[in-house]
Amino acid sequence: MATDSNRPVEVGRRAISGVASLGLREGGMRILAFGGDVALYRLLLPEVFGLVVPIAFIAGIIKQFSDLGLAATLLQREDEPGERDLRTVFAVQATLAATAAALIFLSGPLLLDLIDEGSPDPWLIRAFSLSVLISAFRAVPAAMLERHLNFGRLAMADVAGTGWFYAAGIVLAVAGAGPWALVAAHVGASIVPTLLLLIFYPWRPVPSVQRGRLRQNLDFGAKFQGQRLLLMLKDSLIPILGPTGYGRAATGLLAWGDKLAQQPLILTQIVARVSLPAFARVQSERAAVARGAHLTIKWTALLTLPFFAVVIAFATPIADFIYGPTWSQAVPVLYLLAINALLVPINGLLTPIINALGHSGRLLILAVVWTAAAWATALVLIVSGAGFAAIAIGLAATQIAALLYLAPLALRLAGVNVARAAGLPFVLAAASGLIAWFVLRPLTTNLPLLLLFAGLVLAAYAVALYALDGDNLRHEAGDVLRLRRRQSPAS
Repeated sequence: MATDSNRPVEVGRRAISGVASLGLREGGMRILAFGGDVALYRLLLPEVFGLVVPIAFIAGIIKQFSDLGLAATLLQREDEPGERDLRTVFAVQATLAATAAALIFLSGPLLLDLIDEGSPDPWLIRAFSLSVLISAFRAVPAAMLERHLNFGRLAMADVAGTGWFYAAGIVLAVAGAGPWALVAAHVGASIVPTLLLLIFYPWRPVPSVQRGRLRQNLDFGAKFQGQRLLLMLKDSLIPILGPTGYGRAATGLLAWGDKLAQQPLILTQIVARVSLPAFARVQSERAAVARGAHLTIKWTALLTLPFFAVVIAFATPIADFIYGPTWSQAVPVLYLLAINALLVPINGLLTPIINALGHSGRLLILAVVWTAAAWATALVLIVSGAGFAAIAIGLAATQIAALLYLAPLALRLAGVNVARAAGLPFVLAAASGLIAWFVLRPLTTNLPLLLLFAGLVLAAYAVALYALDGDNLRHEAGDVLRLRRRQSPAS
């Protein structure tokens, strides 16, 4: 029988409540993070970003191979994990993390030489081995805090990591450290949250492998981790094909466009983080999953899509007046990367919901096809002389194709109608963006006007949305507020 916290009527509300818990704590830091990004992009040249982007990717992909997805099984299962489960996950994680750290230290410089046009300092990538080694201690505390929906402490750890990234990065960039500013920022931003999580979840990391429990968890874990690895390979078009095909400067410009295109996605990332543990706890109740999925997709879309409208409509003024003219040449690919990113609020939420229902095998197959198609599309376009926009086209085209597969699959498995959930926000955001593009963009001649017009677009969208769906919005928001008042601080 479902507990009170798992009753169907509560699932969607609990998901949104978890989002609010994370969002309220991270909102202010994200505003500061935007300012930090602007400072770094003004202080450092595209060539510097083009050097560090593949370094961070190589370290990240090797780190992912050190994770069999066992931590995710702590989230997906309905029953509470025991101490032996936690120790088994940690033991395997620590062994693989140590192996990955050694690989980065020894072979990382060789891999970097293969894709970079110059002769980069080998210690730039070796520094990442420290954060990979320490990451083994993060898996269990992070997974258990997520499982218990204790997102407040997780948010505090994330905020601390973000604070380190920008504080260290800006200070070192001003000091003239060049690529080392970004390397120190990346490495520290991984280590600091891990240390805090060990304090927030005081579990003693004792390695102990129980073979039976390991086999029990490997089926879901391996498929889940396989999805993550394949999707990382899909997203490696910029850090791998960028420097090998077009050099550091083009890679830096692509990375800037991708970063700006993904600025509105902070809410999607938070919701996706909440979705797996929330829906896994009621995976056997179709009505609960359907209602929760509808609410999470609807609210994420309505809060995210208008910001995409602003980014696309005012891309050139944003580049010129905020980041600096150096980055304006990346605006054409920014449009393509924005198309790729604006579908993430849908695809990025459907995948954890389907995973929570235990259908990780289907998504593993999708990840294989998706990755292969993205690489094939980009390579064909590169050979045909499409320029570095080929990479953005490969990402955007396959993101659309993935939606065409995931939407009917989610309807069949979870009973959620994507068009019904996100249709109205999408139409209103598109209308607002078109008005901004044709009417306001030509009038945007300075930063104050950019900020004014962006605010007007968001306000017009909000008024139209409330006029058309106000009753439902008030009811849904009221449910969430009442739920949060009933929850204890630890929940």
